[in-house]
Amino acid sequence: MTSQNGRTVHISHLKESPMFLALRELQHSPFRSLLIGGIVALIAFMVFMLTGLTRGLARDNAALLLETPASHFVTTRDAEGVFTRSFLTPADVQRITAVAGNAATPLAQSFVSFSGGERQLSGVLLGVDPTSFLAPAVTTGQPLTPGAPGAVVDLSLQKDGVKLGDTLTLRPGGETLRVTGFTRSARLNHQPVVFVTLARWQALNPRSRDSVSAVALRTDAQVAGTAGTLKGLSVYTRARTLQLLPGYREEQGSLTMIQVFLVIVAAFVMAVFFYVLTIQKTAQFGLLKAIGASTRTLAGSLVTQMLLLTVTAVLTAALVTAGIVRVLPAGIPFALTPLTLLAASALLTLVAALSSLLSLRTVARVDPLIAIGTVA
Repeated sequence: MTSQNGRTVHISHLKESPMFLALRELQHSPFRSLLIGGIVALIAFMVFMLTGLTRGLARDNAALLLETPASHFVTTRDAEGVFTRSFLTPADVQRITAVAGNAATPLAQSFVSFSGGERQLSGVLLGVDPTSFLAPAVTTGQPLTPGAPGAVVDLSLQKDGVKLGDTLTLRPGGETLRVTGFTRSARLNHQPVVFVTLARWQALNPRSRDSVSAVALRTDAQVAGTAGTLKGLSVYTRARTLQLLPGYREEQGSLTMIQVFLVIVAAFVMAVFFYVLTIQKTAQFGLLKAIGASTRTLAGSLVTQMLLLTVTAVLTAALVTAGIVRVLPAGIPFALTPLTLLAASALLTLVAALSSLLSLRTVARVDPLIAIGTVA
């Protein structure tokens, strides 16, 4: 055995256990370990919160498209996949239906303002066939039925005081819609969706002249591709339609870039911290090599030490995030599933392992004779 800075180290442990060295180092310098772990935990917390906000904003902006059973959407070619710019005539719908059959159903979209009680609200008015796959599944109340004048609305309107059986008055025309049911995951452009029958939508929008915004398809790529060859029409996958949603790509791109920069900062900070610490311990590494520790053991100890700190810090950050989420105001869109949290944690752990490689070259190049001379 040997003594190093007041610590007793068994040579057998030096030869066999990187974990032993890593734990002894962490125990010997608890304040330094706590400081590094705290910085990593703070970075991990910021990554988790931004990930939750990014996904929450995505759902708030496009939950309808994220949850829809449709695989493709057909719009006019000049609309470039944006529903509100597309106007399909009844003849266009017939051409698409002739190709796709029952796998095709039209939809019509417009933006509306309405009053619910004393509050003035806004939303997306969506006309659908109540017998099609686009018909909303209600959580409470009654579903849409052919010829029914009522509406099924997103659950988020309950926070604005809208209740089952309430009457929504459209502005400025004064037309009314009775709330017959609530559905979930029906938001578009950060606004709640108000579902009505297609006939009711066209009655509320006489200037549409029986046109619709798009035709949704639930079919394979071959049939969708055939529909895309029709003159004046274009077919987009659900994923592509999502990216073409006004503002969606820009919003998600900005938040994703912030996440990427945070991960890069995390890698840089951890790499610099451990590199500086490795430089400071050059003499100690040389002494350990002189008494029998292999380069492989020392390198393993360094990587193990970083992984222990990172895993502990990430776990702490995950627990703090879970606690913060419970007290977030209801109006803040936040969505962080356990699977997403696990993926983000794994990414941060991988980044930590890779950043520790910067210090391994220093460990490998330590000369025991020079290090012993430095200690002396």
